[in-house]
Order: sequence, then C-alpha cells, then structure tokens
Amino acid sequence: MTTPTIDLTASDERRSFNGRIEGDLLLVGTPVYAGTIPHPYWEALQKLDGEKKWAVPVAVYGNRAPDTAIEELAKLLRGQGFRILAAASFVSKHSFASKEHPWAVGRPDDRDMSVAEEFGRQIRGKLSSYPSEIQVSGLLQDWFTKAMVKERPEGYHKSVLGGAKSLWWASASDKAACTNCGGCMNACPTDSIDADTLEIDDGSCIRCMACVDACPVGVMNLIYSDRPEAQGVYENLDKVFSVRKEPKIFL
Repeated sequence: MTTPTIDLTASDERRSFNGRIEGDLLLVGTPVYAGTIPHPYWEALQKLDGEKKWAVPVAVYGNRAPDTAIEELAKLLRGQGFRILAAASFVSKHSFASKEHPWAVGRPDDRDMSVAEEFGRQIRGKLSSYPSEIQVSGLLQDWFTKAMVKERPEGYHKSVLGGAKSLWWASASDKAACTNCGGCMNACPTDSIDADTLEIDDGSCIRCMACVDACPVGVMNLIYSDRPEAQGVYENLDKVFSVRKEPKIFL
C-alpha cells in the first residue's frame, strides 16, 4: 500500500488542502526557519482534523537548533485532535549553506538515516500494541505535563524572521542567462517570484532559498549582507554550525 503524501510546501496544495487525512497515523514533518515553523505551513496545518488519530511531529533544522519548533508542532497537533505517539528532530543542510559557509552540507547522512530507520521501527513497535494502552514516557511525557510553549501569536514567524531578513536574501544575478525553466517559481512556497522580472517580493519571502537550489544555471543566488555588523553574526554562526548536532527522538 502506498502511503499518501501531502506536500504543503506547494502553495497550490495548501490552497486546496481541506485538512482531511487517510489512515490512522500521520507523520508531520516541518522545516525550522528562524527557530520556528514557517507561517505558511503553520496556517495550513491548522486545517487538520485529527479525529483522535495518532500523529508523529518531526522538525528538521539546519544544525543550529530546533528551538521550540517540535514543541509548537506537537501542541498544534494535539489542539487539532491528534494523539501524539512519538516525536523527533533531524538535521538537514541549512538553507543558507554555501561554499563560504557549508553549514550541515551532506546531512542527512548515513548515520542520520540509520537513526531515522530505527525511529520508524520503534514507532511500528508502539503501534503494534494498539488498541491496548500505549505508554508515553520520557521527554514526550514532559510535554504533556508542562505548558510546553505559550500560544503562538498571530504573525509570530514573520516577526521572528524580520531580523534575519537583513542578513540574507535571494536575488537574480545574470537574468540574461535565465533559461525560463520555471524551476525557481515552481519551488517557491510563497509565490514570491515575478515570472517576467525574477524580482522577489521581500515581504512574502521566507528565506527558504528553495529558488536558489532549484535554479540549474545559477541565476538565483544567495546574497550575504556586507554590513560590518553582519560579519560578527556570520563568524559566530560558523562556530555554532561547526559542532555536529545529532537527531533526537522522543518516545
């Protein structure tokens, strides 16, 4: 049986998503931007109808820190009527990674995938006890006995992202080299790229750099601010990202 997949990074998918899901278990993965869940995905996930099904929230971050994203996601899913079976955070290449700043390049690697496979086996083991009572323990239990995180205010991610927007952005360089493949626009989760000019709407851009990754000819580029005050930020982040972070699972 093929497991249905819903890609809410696609704007068309988010618009048509009605919140209904098939099956008894939902695995929800989200990227972590500026230490939280990006607002377009957050809004779409609020359409979910849990119907007391099991859910597994997973946060994927770029080797800095997952911050409160996994707690936010678990709380959202519980609020939508799901029961949390397990949770995890995993590491992937940072969306701002470049030759100058190769943050988490090559992740997830074989070691990460081994942890993911074991996580899947353990989830299956917990489900095998259903419909008997499934025990929740460890850090996952702590989430249920504590307040976790406060209610997320309207526009939270946008306000958090505001400070970072002046440090990094995407821009089209040699527009004459563009092959009009449409890759950047198809990859953009917020429809921020003008098809004719390749100009990017800074207000709606969430700095995911999907357009940079999707461009086959290097027209779309990640731009780092050259402001003096920004250089200290980059140096500090290079130190932070140089320490390998490992996946964490909560059962």
